Amino acid sequence: MISYTLLEFDDLSSTSNFLKENQTYFPNMTIIRANHQSEGRGQFDRKWESEKGENLLFSILLKHVDVKKTYDIRRWITSTLLLFLQQKNIEVTFKEPNDIYYHDQKLCGILIETKASAHLFDYVIIGVGMNINQQNFINSRATSLNLILNEKINIKHLFDELIGLLMESYEQIVL
Repeated sequence: MISYTLLEFDDLSSTSNFLKENQTYFPNMTIIRANHQSEGRGQFDRKWESEKGENLLFSILLKHVDVKKTYDIRRWITSTLLLFLQQKNIEVTFKEPNDIYYHDQKLCGILIETKASAHLFDYVIIGVGMNINQQNFINSRATSLNLILNEKINIKHLFDELIGLLMESYEQIVL
């Protein structure tokens, strides 16, 4: 299995912003996870709503990736997240360009940001926000695993499972 570096924080403005600002210091396949993001965001800088300690918030840094791998990277993250949730018997769908829905409610958002030089990405940062135990949302079109399964979820255990699956599938899809 591919190796990775994991750093966990209680509070960050944004896991993706943290990686973007510090990417030169981190190796390929660095994962940043936070219990809370004060400035979590989605596409078009939309705010990602998340109560502290209730959701899965992380970003993955890939470095020096061939720009021809763009489709593979997108397919890797979306297909693995879908498979992971389906393995939990949750019927989800991917809604372009970057959301995973349970019926008509948003469960997970993905944000991919890149910086390229010629034929290589200097970096690819993949941000993931998945609603886990949050029960109240300002946006009524959102849901969480807790609401779907009607049980409290161990976020750390779920995260470890998901990262294992992501590392395994990265070797199959992207490499």
